[in-house]
Amino acid sequence: MALLAVALVALFSVSAAFQQHDAATSRYVRNSYFVEVDASSSSLSKRGLTPFAALSRTLAAVERKGIKYTVRQRFESLPDVFHGASIQVPDGVSLDELSKIDGVKRVWPVQKIYLPREPAVDDYVSTSSMASQRLAKRTSSSFEKRATTFPPASAYAGDTFYPHVETGIDGLHNSGILGAGVKIAVLDSGVDYTNPILGGCFGPGCHISFGYDFCGDNYNGDNTPVPDDDPFTTCTSHGTHVTGIIGALANQYGVSGVAPQATLGHYRITGCNEIASDDIMVAAMMRALHDGVDVINVSLGSVVSWTNNSPTQIMAEYLASQGVAVVASAGNDRTEGLFFAEGPAAGLATTAVGATDPIYWVAYNATLRNRGTVPYMSPMPFNITRTSLLYFTSTDPNVASDACTALPSSTPSLVNRVVVVRRGGCDFAVKLNNLAKAGAKIVLIYNSPNTLTLPQFNVGTTGLEAVGGLRYEDGVRLLDLFKSTPRGQPITFPFGPLVSGVVDGVTGGTASYYSSYGPTNDLNLYPSITAPGTNILSTVVGGLGIMRGTSQSSPLVAGAYALILSQRKNENLSPQQLKSLFMTTSAPIPNTYGSSTLDSVISQGAGRIDVGAALAAKTLITPAVLELNDTGFPSRTQRLTLSNRNSDAVTYTFSSTIAQGMATYDNGVQSDVIPSTSPDDIDTPLFRISYSDNSVTVPAGGSASVTVVFTALRYSNQQTAEFPIYSGFIDVRGTSASAQVQAFTVPFFGLASRMIDMPVLDTTGAALGPNLPFLAVGQDIATAPITVSRSNAPTVFFRLAAGTRRLRVDLVAGDIDFQGTIPSVTNPTSRLAKRSKNDLRPRATPALFNDVPTVGSIFAPDYYPPRDYLVNGPYPYSDYEYTLDGKYTNKDGTPGTASAGVSYRVLIRALKITADPSLSSSYESWLSTPFQYSS
Repeated sequence: MALLAVALVALFSVSAAFQQHDAATSRYVRNSYFVEVDASSSSLSKRGLTPFAALSRTLAAVERKGIKYTVRQRFESLPDVFHGASIQVPDGVSLDELSKIDGVKRVWPVQKIYLPREPAVDDYVSTSSMASQRLAKRTSSSFEKRATTFPPASAYAGDTFYPHVETGIDGLHNSGILGAGVKIAVLDSGVDYTNPILGGCFGPGCHISFGYDFCGDNYNGDNTPVPDDDPFTTCTSHGTHVTGIIGALANQYGVSGVAPQATLGHYRITGCNEIASDDIMVAAMMRALHDGVDVINVSLGSVVSWTNNSPTQIMAEYLASQGVAVVASAGNDRTEGLFFAEGPAAGLATTAVGATDPIYWVAYNATLRNRGTVPYMSPMPFNITRTSLLYFTSTDPNVASDACTALPSSTPSLVNRVVVVRRGGCDFAVKLNNLAKAGAKIVLIYNSPNTLTLPQFNVGTTGLEAVGGLRYEDGVRLLDLFKSTPRGQPITFPFGPLVSGVVDGVTGGTASYYSSYGPTNDLNLYPSITAPGTNILSTVVGGLGIMRGTSQSSPLVAGAYALILSQRKNENLSPQQLKSLFMTTSAPIPNTYGSSTLDSVISQGAGRIDVGAALAAKTLITPAVLELNDTGFPSRTQRLTLSNRNSDAVTYTFSSTIAQGMATYDNGVQSDVIPSTSPDDIDTPLFRISYSDNSVTVPAGGSASVTVVFTALRYSNQQTAEFPIYSGFIDVRGTSASAQVQAFTVPFFGLASRMIDMPVLDTTGAALGPNLPFLAVGQDIATAPITVSRSNAPTVFFRLAAGTRRLRVDLVAGDIDFQGTIPSVTNPTSRLAKRSKNDLRPRATPALFNDVPTVGSIFAPDYYPPRDYLVNGPYPYSDYEYTLDGKYTNKDGTPGTASAGVSYRVLIRALKITADPSLSSSYESWLSTPFQYSS
């Protein structure tokens, strides 16, 4: 192809069709990278270096390249697992350039980690002003420290706290098992330890006895952290809430932590704007190991899609190898669809915790004169002893827009009334403001029938005195009383502890609507287990509050781990064994309330934890999950090993239960490309599972193995195109010589398609309007060769619709003999870009990946990139945007600059999952239209 004439320009104007996002600002810390140094013993001995000298020498090599850097964090204490530093470099220094420097093993960009927001409720707009408050940090010297007064074990007996009751924690508390002797660290946003339910002080002798602030109030990911020795904060309640779930002390409200006698600490890793970075998280993990922690809880993370692929995941797995159990939230990203695992939770030894809606509501009792009581939801009892009369703004429970407009002038005075309204028709804030304007002081909102649990209500600036929630059936009961009591039904709200047994008959016990799906791209189970996470009552800044999310289910499991470790110390259970113990004793949950069909294991993991069963179980089963892989690399013959730690022989028998199947794509990969954000349930076809032994007897202290064989599954072509996940449970029943029965379950799952067929590059217009990938100058998309200036350089836009083990963006010659799997020009068009079939090699494409001639590299990460966000990320439909300023990295690591008047193209190649990275045909690829620089 001849060189382009300078005047040749062809741009398709779409100035209103797409909006650029600053991906680097949202997803990564600007110009910051983890630089891992090769500190292996063989490498060090060959070079005659110590690990510390190796890091110094590598950083010196960075400086010799003319790269001025500043160190963000140094990681020198664990050279066997991760040795290096996170550094910030000037604009224009690329990841590729750093990766080629002598002594560098791997390079990752430093990623921002956003503290999970509470999952949205469609009709809920918070009236609280707490989120906007940013109070000055209060140091330990600004108030008088006092030692915590620890309640005795008897204060936790008779535990009726609702998440404890449904997970068996109450039984351990009633037996005096409270986590004594176990050390737990919370990595989160800081803690208000002045809350008396958390002990009121910090340091030795206090309930929160150790910790550190790694960042300071003003840290936003990009600026310099200001650490200190005090993790106190009042500018966010997330960390305080998480800490209370683990360790809240007994109190008059009836709420308590899972392990209140454990030694509890807090490492603050976010500032007041609730942004962390993964280099600070790694530093906190290292600190926890050196502080002798037994269990770590991490209730935040970021999408990784793969197992053990990021620095936080690598560190979490190393901690497990050193006896530290890492428990992490699975994420609140269910609307991102399947194959959306987060780090550090996605790890072979790390426990990823999903969330369920509790079987019971958090509730206090209001008293109805001569009519008993009625439970209402509130973080604390109203404690209003004056008598008021019930009043309903509508006497028809089918009216969905109750109080959505200003109340009529005929409305009686509401000052001495308890006003009850039904959910629906408008945001809660609209209802509350209308009621407040009409003079109401106390409001109860009752749920719509067959609707999600109500959120916590806040009075905010409405002027209301108190707002609470009611179940639908309780609202209807009060309505009947209101209509049948002409003189009015008196009601009071005396102080009292939580009441037990208030059943959620709509979604109780099922997977929460926000809890993230798995599995990982390498088809490892995700999440591991589930626990109650919706509407959990715990400590917040200055009191108690109700929050929801996997941030709440994760610390419940971390505390449960501490309970078991405190009682089984002599067994020296490893984190992997502890995880297996909890998984195999968990209770599988239904896919809908009251259903006999079990939820998919990629939604619930092994099921909801049963801590009593975990304590009693003396059988260890490995593996704790049977991962059957895909149809390209099936693993249908599995082996279960049962280790009997009982005092007598146990006979084990085997059966199976099928769980719900799920589809990854709505209509099939040839048309969808992007995974569904509301995956369809599909029927899992019946198939036969056979065992090498239907019954096996294992002597005390012995072990035995059983082979499990799964027959091939039959799906239609349409189902296969939807990438269906099938799953179920192996049911293991153990009967001892003394006739004691033990029940265990082992989840299994597989993919009835080939991962190699999963589309990797997004070719749709869902993200930006025009079809991806494309090259643009400003808002104009190139549809033919163009000439550009370096001051107004083009940008290449692309998205990953799935994760990839190898992503390369290269600068190539404009006349390269290469045909991509995606057309160079896909705009203007209203149709989906045509995708070449995976099993056909495009004409003239070299056989080997390395045979493709390149000018230099623009972006070539050593880590495995995850797929982009669809809904919940820093912005919807996150993408990659690289401005082509002419700079690239040569193969030897030296920087290069494109010449003026020379024709170039951009080549994007993304390896298909499970494909051979050495073959060119293993990649989805896109070659841009030619461009050249005018000067």
